[in-house]
Amino acid sequence: MRRAIGFRVEPTLVHWALVEGTPEAPILVAADKVAPPATYDESRALTFYRERVLLLFSQHSPDRVAVRYAETFGRRSVGEKDNRRCRIEGVLIEAASSRGLKVVTGALASISKNLGTKAAKHYLEGNDLRGLDWSKYPAKNVREAILVAASALGA
Repeated sequence: MRRAIGFRVEPTLVHWALVEGTPEAPILVAADKVAPPATYDESRALTFYRERVLLLFSQHSPDRVAVRYAETFGRRSVGEKDNRRCRIEGVLIEAASSRGLKVVTGALASISKNLGTKAAKHYLEGNDLRGLDWSKYPAKNVREAILVAASALGA
């Protein structure tokens, strides 16, 4: 059975979700968020994220990792928060690669493709993801972490 861990990064926080099964019938195993102490500077925070994600890999043994990228079309400028998010995403991708895990990345269009649907966004607005109840996870970014993890099951 495939196991995938998905990440949705914010500038100061990382949401993660572990799913197993298939994209058609994902089973949520665990979901949470991690954030470094507020007193950490950027380099120390990036080290924190790397260490934490490596611990997650050891604890949960995923065979693939998915990182949801920001949507870039229609944007006029990129700010420091966007840059911070990109740096954290890079750390997560590097950590997964260093463990020999398959890495899947992309924005919602790629996630949709991996799920075999035209608009994965509709799942975020609905009540469930292919039988997986959203009621315990009302926050959009947690749902995105679960969604991206489920999309990696078929990649």
